[in-house]
Amino acid sequence: MLSRMVTVMFQKMVTGDGILKVTDISVKEECKARPPGLNTINLLKVASSALGIGPQIAMHLAERLYTQGFISYPRTESTAYPSSFDFRSALAALVHNPLWTNDVRALLDAGFVKPKQGHDAGDHPPITPMRLATEETLDTDAWRLYQYICQHFIGIASPDCRYMRTSIEFASGGEAFHCVGYRVTSKGFTSIMPWLAVSENNIPAFKKGDTVSIHKDIYEVWLVNLLTSHELTFYLGMKVLIVMVLH
Repeated sequence: MLSRMVTVMFQKMVTGDGILKVTDISVKEECKARPPGLNTINLLKVASSALGIGPQIAMHLAERLYTQGFISYPRTESTAYPSSFDFRSALAALVHNPLWTNDVRALLDAGFVKPKQGHDAGDHPPITPMRLATEETLDTDAWRLYQYICQHFIGIASPDCRYMRTSIEFASGGEAFHCVGYRVTSKGFTSIMPWLAVSENNIPAFKKGDTVSIHKDIYEVWLVNLLTSHELTFYLGMKVLIVMVLH
């Protein structure tokens, strides 16, 4: 991380120039791929990190959900489904829960996407919801675990998330900078798995050759200083404060 002295030096160079000039713009579509099928290891990781349920308790809850007929066998290393698996029937079994009914109906009406190829360990299929449960029929932690399993399954049958990545390079005070913005064009699987959503960061529309006047303490943006040998992130005065005004 750059020292405060170096940060102040760059601040003076840029604010002394007073102008940022757009030197290059790159816009391209990118995608965030949906996850593969859910195996035991990943279920226990999510239960611990996201749900606050320890591995031993999570496994006990999963096995109880299995014996009650709500999910498939929960001890599996596989993340790939067999080619004969009936995704339509599995999705249809979930359609009447209001938490995800719109997502499931959209997949059944428009056509679901078969999950990406995963790992077939030759044991059991990935963990899958088998029939509908309600929050009233399960205790709190069992419901939260079941809810995640359902959301994961709906997510893997959904399209990938697509977004536009805009990278803009600027020059000022003899230095080069760039900022990057993201704009989601299709939420895809992140509609049902919002914790995996792409963080949008919209930036103003520029053209190559545009100039931007710099004013302190008005508007906050993040810039990256492109030094000769490597790339370092820095903040002018710990944060870059400018307002973007096209000339």
